[in-house]
Amino acid sequence: MQMSKKLLFIAASSAFYSCNYCLATELLEAESSISLADQYHQLANQYAQKSSYYNSIATLYESQVLPVTSVNASIFAPLPAKPAYNPWLGSQFGFGAGSASGDTNSSSVNGSAIVNYKPESGAVGWQFNTIGQYDNLQTSGSGSNKNRLYLQQNGAYMYNKYSGIFAQASYLNDANDGYYYVWNENIGYKLQIFNNDLMGLQLALGPGLQQRQVVSTNVASTQPQWLSQATYNLNLSNILTFYEQLQNTAAQNNTTTYSISTLNIQINKNFGIGINYQLTYNSNPPAGNAATTTISSLNIVYGIN
Repeated sequence: MQMSKKLLFIAASSAFYSCNYCLATELLEAESSISLADQYHQLANQYAQKSSYYNSIATLYESQVLPVTSVNASIFAPLPAKPAYNPWLGSQFGFGAGSASGDTNSSSVNGSAIVNYKPESGAVGWQFNTIGQYDNLQTSGSGSNKNRLYLQQNGAYMYNKYSGIFAQASYLNDANDGYYYVWNENIGYKLQIFNNDLMGLQLALGPGLQQRQVVSTNVASTQPQWLSQATYNLNLSNILTFYEQLQNTAAQNNTTTYSISTLNIQINKNFGIGINYQLTYNSNPPAGNAATTTISSLNIVYGIN
């Protein structure tokens, strides 16, 4: 009997504690749900406060913006327009006097032109270049005049920033080189190593033909030749400009090297003072003619910038 009472008491105690545990669990879950809802309400209130704050700042900023008519109009002036592309950029024309060396020392009056034409801006596309040099040479003490005329025409098409093809023809009539004339025609590959606002360097390589007539024998000939040419230009803030073209023509009987250098100092936007130097070297000149001739001069130069 006493054992039965004990068992009954234990069962009742277990039921009581189970009910309390369930009730406590439900209360905790309810409190947890209430706590999570409170957190969301707090976040919503915070975002609402921030939105009101930013709206107040925007309203204050709008009230401070002045109409254009109430301030200096120069503040709102548009930026200066970029200069239109000039396809003749870098061309120059010179006229001056100087001296020459070779068979005899001479004084000279000369004119020169370097004409660049590029139809479109950018690295790709057509490029054209013309070089002209005329010198009237007067031998010291003799009063005799001699003429020298050099013309060169280049055309190239660049497929990309670095590579292209070219064609070139040149004509030389120099009273001091022993020929009535020298013609060169070439085609080949053009490599643009670099080209920017400061400087540029281009190389041209290719085969061709040369026609010339010797004065002493009156013999005219045509022979194959190979052209190697480097053209370099430097532009320092449009104040100091330098142009150099060095070319070598290798034929069967001789090799001819021609160099033209021009250094210009700008006086104003278009005019400057230039120093022009030409050098011609023939590895096998006709009998009685010097292998090397030079012409130097001081010029007034007009440039297209």
